[in-house]
Amino acid sequence: MPGSLVAGAVEVEPIGGGLGLGLESSAAESPGDVWARDLAQRVALATPADTAWGAFMRSLLEAIRELGDEGLVRRCREVCGQEQPVEFFRYPVRLRLQMMALSLEALAARHGGSAKALRLLGRQGTSSFLCSQAGRLMLLLAGSDRKRVLDGAPIGFRMGLSYGTHTTRWLGPASFHWRMEREFMPPPFMEGVLQALVERTGARNVRVVGRQTGALDSEYELSWE
Repeated sequence: MPGSLVAGAVEVEPIGGGLGLGLESSAAESPGDVWARDLAQRVALATPADTAWGAFMRSLLEAIRELGDEGLVRRCREVCGQEQPVEFFRYPVRLRLQMMALSLEALAARHGGSAKALRLLGRQGTSSFLCSQAGRLMLLLAGSDRKRVLDGAPIGFRMGLSYGTHTTRWLGPASFHWRMEREFMPPPFMEGVLQALVERTGARNVRVVGRQTGALDSEYELSWE
């Protein structure tokens, strides 16, 4: 069954035992099995009420295609049980996590490690999402002004996700702090998401450093030129 494909393959233990809370996710490459274990633990923590728009699943599949191959995409579609998820339908977040976990080993081998692969998935997936109907809707609401995009982004997350709390604050004209509570995507993935979001506003030399602060909590420092 799709719901047991990943969770049964990796031993589940409390998050933090493998990662070490407070570690910057982009500071050093972690062993692949650490992020595989982390994803399995996130699957175990997800409930049926934790859902997301199908647009997020579609953009993840597109990112897996771009970074991997059609074989990986076919296997991921078997996990979600959908040939093509419907953009504005809601699907369990555990399906996104399982697809990510299923493709992680192959993508890590191609792209220099699991953390780098997850970050690339987040960045590429966000670029694909912003081209979807759901993504264009969010951009229409936010406009192209960088301040409006970043200030309004938490509202976009609330629209597309049934879970999570996002708190943001400006640290300066070119720096931003973003805190996420009960966010199921791992920190390297969210680093890529935030990088793509800031790059969409025309910023250059974007830097995003994530830090896990709890089982499903993390915070990020963003800066750019």
